[in-house]
Amino acid sequence: MDKAGPSKKCKVKDENRQFHEIWTEKYFFVWSHNKVVCLICKSSVAIAKEYNVKRHYEMQHPTFTKFTGEIRKQKMLSLKRELIGQQAMFTKPIQDSETAIDVSYEISRMIAKRSRPFNDVDFVKECIEIAAKKMCPEAAKKFDKIQLNSMTIQRRIMSLSGNIAEQLNEKTKIIEFFSLALDESTDISSTAHCSLKSQTRGVDILNVLLDEYSKTLRLGLIKIIRSCD
Repeated sequence: MDKAGPSKKCKVKDENRQFHEIWTEKYFFVWSHNKVVCLICKSSVAIAKEYNVKRHYEMQHPTFTKFTGEIRKQKMLSLKRELIGQQAMFTKPIQDSETAIDVSYEISRMIAKRSRPFNDVDFVKECIEIAAKKMCPEAAKKFDKIQLNSMTIQRRIMSLSGNIAEQLNEKTKIIEFFSLALDESTDISSTAHCSLKSQTRGVDILNVLLDEYSKTLRLGLIKIIRSCD
């Protein structure tokens, strides 16, 4: 006696179900943000299947059957505008927050580029607040979302520095040759970023480069070439 083969269950992803525009006028449903959303109560159904959409409409909103013809169309359009408006209310704060973070990073980059102390950001914030209140008072509160304090700026700069180092590491994997140029970078107090503990002979500088920077950046020293002036 032959054994019956394993039963095959139909998976939702294999049914190729999709939203149909006709459901909007028939059941007040639309396709929004990858979901089948009810215009009336703003809830969604799990599966884009007419049976589910129709069942929700008939059980939850039976009074809407009274709307017919042009009145039904106008009601549907009104509900669509309402849904779009509600979604925009949630989307805009997210966009403003992301923009505020971008501004914070840009200011951090400028402070690092000019070797300014972190607490200079307090002065920068005061200037921004004055300009906002004078030029666009209706939007002044948006500028309060910009995170500007010395600790935040310090974290931003460390993040930017780490990103630059990561990009450099990736680029050194594909380049064929490179040369090095060294100088003594100092901070605002004229203190060297990488001070030598003993002498400052060429060999001492070379040892610092080999011991610290080449290991950190994983530079392939065999690729070093002498640049020509």
